[in-house]
Amino acid sequence: YGEKQLGCRAISPVWMSYYIDGCGQDLHCDSFHGPFAYVLSLTPWEGRVFTGGETLILQPQLLGSFWQSLNPNKGLELSDVVTLVEPHFNQLTVFDPRFPHGVRPVAGTRDPQKGRLVLHGWFTEPSPFFDGPLPESDALQHLNAALEPMFEQLQALPQVTGTITMQLTVSGKTGAVSNVRFLADTLVALPAAAADMGLGSGLLDSGTVRGAVQHVIRDSLLAAEFPECEAGDTVITLPLVFE
Repeated sequence: YGEKQLGCRAISPVWMSYYIDGCGQDLHCDSFHGPFAYVLSLTPWEGRVFTGGETLILQPQLLGSFWQSLNPNKGLELSDVVTLVEPHFNQLTVFDPRFPHGVRPVAGTRDPQKGRLVLHGWFTEPSPFFDGPLPESDALQHLNAALEPMFEQLQALPQVTGTITMQLTVSGKTGAVSNVRFLADTLVALPAAAADMGLGSGLLDSGTVRGAVQHVIRDSLLAAEFPECEAGDTVITLPLVFE
């Protein structure tokens, strides 16, 4: 999953955690471990004998445009501030670890066999993956040739931070890129960078920056040229990390 959907070569050492009565986790960020965090639930959620235990993830509008989106005539509840993710059995939750996140305190059982049980960690080492008959060295050479002018175009846009992962299909018959599909996108525009370019906050709130970045990436990859390969098409999974 990490390779095909996120473009990550490895995972961190897996942690196992169980939560019983009184256990929870305060909001925190741990993005230094890797670009994507995960929680794999082993909790028999439907038959649980406790309350709480949901994963809490702070909602995006609180991290950059809270005052712009705040309605002073309307109150806020917990569900307006955080996303609650119930840990159903065998459910894999993947999220951006830069978002403050935690776990609602568990109440109702002190039996570890009946508490909240999860495996968790981070997907790490983002790097390109090549699936198909085209030799990796040839594919990488031509891919880098397409990325250089792409990065020059991106410099004209407000700075972003995060990870975006694409999957491109290279036609063996023509060597052209026949399809570009975005798999994961945690890009966030930096307000300070936009202000330096004379752009207002509305641009950031509307998601125009992210859309413009995706547009440049898609057009650049669709224009890439690869060697023809009679043995068939090649699929490339490409993660790009912006810091």
